[in-house]
Amino acid sequence: MANIANGFLSIELDKASELNKSAVDEIINNLENNNLFTYGGNCDATFIEEDRSIDLGFSGRWSCDSCWEWIENEISDDKNDKELNPEARSLLLSSEISGGSYEYGSQYRDKVYKKNGAKKLDRYNHTKLESEWWEVLEIINAYNLNQGVSQNFGNGVEVTLCEKSEAEQYLFKLVGGVGGFIVLYDKSDKDDYPQPIFFCDIDEFTGSESINEILEGLESGDLEQEEDLEEWFGNGELIDDLIGDIDNFFELS
Repeated sequence: MANIANGFLSIELDKASELNKSAVDEIINNLENNNLFTYGGNCDATFIEEDRSIDLGFSGRWSCDSCWEWIENEISDDKNDKELNPEARSLLLSSEISGGSYEYGSQYRDKVYKKNGAKKLDRYNHTKLESEWWEVLEIINAYNLNQGVSQNFGNGVEVTLCEKSEAEQYLFKLVGGVGGFIVLYDKSDKDDYPQPIFFCDIDEFTGSESINEILEGLESGDLEQEEDLEEWFGNGELIDDLIGDIDNFFELS
């Protein structure tokens, strides 16, 4: 079975036109029984008549690209392979559509938008979910946090700059829903990106949150790194929680 992406859409009907309730029902019935929108789950649609809007939650195969393509096909000028009748297609064409999809932890998020009358969805992809951790910490301005003070970012991720040294070494602790870790970075080389000196899963770390003690432990052999930061099991989820919802990182594809 392929990976499953979660999708969401808001279809804002044209309020200047007379409401065609049968066309609304046809759109909802089609989507709720459409294999493209129900891969590995259900498509749940809610019509809010006073707002003239249809809200959808659904699931797609790998990504929701096939769902976006289905919508574009229905409102295109191509007369072949249509599933909706002309009234329902006209309703979609005159609607404003916005939404997106994601697969949590897989470094994939997108957003879509269509204005009233447009025959294509503008698609925006998140461009920073594959960033390395040193870059993620720069994005959230973590190197400039007050020492010893915890701050929440994104979707409930607590970031603490435990300590920083005059030699431009930075000890961080990050904790989120998926787990957390301790990482020590060296920023002294201005010609290179920050280098990780030490990393440890938060549940495995038994030492002191002190740069000197970590360095001394590494030198003496009393402290060993069991795995690299890039291999940590929760990387995708924690990065998604930190920066997945930042609008500025979605770029038109």
